[in-house]
Amino acid sequence: MIDYVAALAPAPLDWIAAGLFVAAWFGYEPFLGLIGRRYRTINFLMKLVRRHWMENMARRDMRVADAAMMGHVMHSAAFFASTTVLISAALVGALASIDSMQATVEALDFATRSTRALFEVKVLLPLGVFTSGFFRFSWAIRQFNYAIALIGATPSPQQVDSDEAETLAALTAEVLSQAAQAFNSGVRTYYFALAALFWFGGPLAFMVATVFVIGILLRRQIFSRTAIAIRNEARKLTRY
Repeated sequence: MIDYVAALAPAPLDWIAAGLFVAAWFGYEPFLGLIGRRYRTINFLMKLVRRHWMENMARRDMRVADAAMMGHVMHSAAFFASTTVLISAALVGALASIDSMQATVEALDFATRSTRALFEVKVLLPLGVFTSGFFRFSWAIRQFNYAIALIGATPSPQQVDSDEAETLAALTAEVLSQAAQAFNSGVRTYYFALAALFWFGGPLAFMVATVFVIGILLRRQIFSRTAIAIRNEARKLTRY
């Protein structure tokens, strides 16, 4: 163990890059939550849209279409979850032949040479990211199931008054938003795993890729055409 740690020690720039990645990985979602209201991000606005959707659902007698739309999202989450498992299994298999894999990767022109211990960490990082993604996708599927159950349990408009219907709609919308948040977090694992692969090209490439991924994600949340369209539509649906 001491020799293993010693093999990792001579790479300070690599660990600075890894620290930046970990900070971005764990800090992106809380940061997005902090700026959501100010910059009207997609995630923030979609919570309002889901609330409006569930309020309309509570006023309808037939909720088959609502459950069907959520079922479609569940299928997407299941697809991503199964794909993530396959990728994780491939990375575990790569660890079993780490010596030959290291020789093959480091023979590429863009790859940098590193110790065996550091190379193992470079493989373990995307594996950890994808493993986290699997748990997030599976949790999203569970929560979508809960939301469908809440839709099915919502009484017809004739059985409840408007205040009770609004309360039920808010509860269902909150569960649905939590499920969507877990799903979005799972999708982001693919972005961050792609950035992690750039570590094989050296710490500088790793840092640039991490910053680039964060920039893409923030741009899509705030400045993309989709964000602008949702922002304009949200103004019509509700005041915020």
